Amino acid sequence: MAALLVAMAGCADPCADVSGSPSLTIAGADDSGETFEPFEDGAERSLIMGSQGGMHVWMQLRLAGLCTAGLDVDRRIETNDAEGELVDVQRGPLRFVDGPEPGTLELDAPLTMILCPTTRPVIDQPFRFAVRAEDAEGRVVIERKPFVAVCTTGTCDLCMP
Repeated sequence: MAALLVAMAGCADPCADVSGSPSLTIAGADDSGETFEPFEDGAERSLIMGSQGGMHVWMQLRLAGLCTAGLDVDRRIETNDAEGELVDVQRGPLRFVDGPEPGTLELDAPLTMILCPTTRPVIDQPFRFAVRAEDAEGRVVIERKPFVAVCTTGTCDLCMP
């Protein structure tokens, strides 16, 4: 009987505790990439030099009402205009940890969303993060967060067309 209980516990529904409407908060991080940093729509986001020589902005995510089992999160940077031209896209698994509020999840580390090198103007230009998350139960949430990419280091040559 004990073996049956252990086997049944191993088959528990990982999404059983998920409740509430799905929600997604897009944020940034400080220049070091260490914090969850909310920002207002259209705020300036610093271009950061990456370890492989490109320049990126930080994206951080906080979720609620979604199950991480089978979670698919499409992350993009688009131009912030009617065309919404794709600049960077990332897919693939992400690692989430418990967020600050019960029932919330947060990325264990911010994502590097690449803007440079490029053939388009980047510095002082409007972009937007665009994120679509769908879990294995079919719950979907889509959010966009506009920002302006700025050079605060004085070494943003890669971002000049």
